[in-house]
Amino acid sequence: MSVCVACRAEQRTVVCIDSWGVPHGSPGHQVNYRWSNLAVCPECEAGLLVHFDHDCFQQPWEEPWDMDWSWPVAVDGVQRLKAVLARCPDPLQPSCGCPVHRSLRDSTEESLPREVPVTIVLTEDGLPQVRSVRML
Repeated sequence: MSVCVACRAEQRTVVCIDSWGVPHGSPGHQVNYRWSNLAVCPECEAGLLVHFDHDCFQQPWEEPWDMDWSWPVAVDGVQRLKAVLARCPDPLQPSCGCPVHRSLRDSTEESLPREVPVTIVLTEDGLPQVRSVRML
């Protein structure tokens, strides 16, 4: 869990978008592990998209093994996402193959601009996609 940058309340993950690999130290770990989640503050509804990437190929003093990036998510985008998550059978299951998860995964595969807030928009089919506020 993370702390809301707007009001300092504890944020809660509302959707686990993607996960790949096995966490470091767990049986079956093979160098890489990554995940993407979207957390929301229950107090002010501010959101935070977080992407975590672990790569222990190099020695730890040569490059960081663990890196993460985060983007604030506009409140109106959080509200759109929460409404459409009702169509997902298991929002906290990153391997879910529902159209909602597939659309979120597709829209986060490409790099998002750093330090630019994002929002959730809906496609013509009513599926959520992550977009930089600069792309609107």
